[in-house]
Amino acid sequence: MLAAALTTMTSLQVILFRKDNEAFWAVIKIFRVQIALHVANLPPMKPPSHTSPLSSSFSPPQPRTEKVDWSPAIAAGIDFYVRRLDSIPSPAPGNKAWKLQFHVERAMRMHQPAMLTFGGAWSNHLHATAATGHALGIRTIGMVRAEPSELENLTPTLQDCTDWGMELVPVSRAEYREKHLPFFKAWLRDRFGNPWIVPEGAGDALGTMGCQSLITSDDLERPWDAIIVSAGTGATAAGLAIGLRGVSHLFIGNALKGVDMSDAVQKHIESALMDAQWAAEIMENVTSWNDAHQGGFGKITPIVGEFMQQFQTETGVELDGIYTAKTLIKLQSVLSVPSELRSEKLQRKSRVLFIHSGGIQGNRSMAFTADKNAGSRPLS
Repeated sequence: MLAAALTTMTSLQVILFRKDNEAFWAVIKIFRVQIALHVANLPPMKPPSHTSPLSSSFSPPQPRTEKVDWSPAIAAGIDFYVRRLDSIPSPAPGNKAWKLQFHVERAMRMHQPAMLTFGGAWSNHLHATAATGHALGIRTIGMVRAEPSELENLTPTLQDCTDWGMELVPVSRAEYREKHLPFFKAWLRDRFGNPWIVPEGAGDALGTMGCQSLITSDDLERPWDAIIVSAGTGATAAGLAIGLRGVSHLFIGNALKGVDMSDAVQKHIESALMDAQWAAEIMENVTSWNDAHQGGFGKITPIVGEFMQQFQTETGVELDGIYTAKTLIKLQSVLSVPSELRSEKLQRKSRVLFIHSGGIQGNRSMAFTADKNAGSRPLS
């Protein structure tokens, strides 16, 4: 045990102060001695309220967790629960409230608070960012993956963004692929007055660390046998994996075709903790369902649409067609096989928690595109 402790490398978050008493973060790497098993799970140290007036006002509320009677779970003998991020009272319902919270704090430290971010015509992320900026008085700029002509007739999602004061800027597909490059971000800062740039989906270390608090003290004191969540960027899943401290197994429904979500989640964890070995250890309690995409990201097939309707009729819970419905279709297929072929975490009498990550506003794309007879469009 001592040998294991002496060969561990971990990181410690600390807060320092400049001469003007402005708080800032630092991460100290500690080699060979692990002083705390889960330093990253310590509650974040808030700067003084006068330097971050909105930090407390955007703290996500506690979502309710409810037992749901769903026939595939009942048939498999599973106690099935849903954590309803979709119904929290927040300008950004769903997992976006957690992914954005530290970005909001950082944006508020700008001389002129502003957030610039990226998304498509039906982007839950753009929608949540615009709503948050409107509620908190933060200027928002949305770089939309579209040609200028495509913004002449706005989707309901983008119309909401405009109504909330977001400046929409069309970006070609080729330019959009460069959104992560330093030179492109430098140009954006210069062009739009040095806003805080939030990556697409808030899929970075700040988004990951914000999602840790989706795991509660009750989850740790009375662990679930399995927790299930959908993933696009993987930041929410990474935050959950860190927050779980290994007490429950995490299953991830991958919404992306041709992507190994395990790799993406591990990179997010490593970026947040700055420790590759620790990230690898956390991933021992994570399983990615890479075949849960139902044909590809943004595709809402008739099978998905029918499942959404059936699930809502049976349980009263509305799902979205890009993430949550597809993950539960995968879970349904897993539960349909004989128990001896299922994971030990999904056996009879197991307690299973599904994290409903929201995204409900995106369902408007189905009716909208059906009216135009153009099929479904991808979300971000």
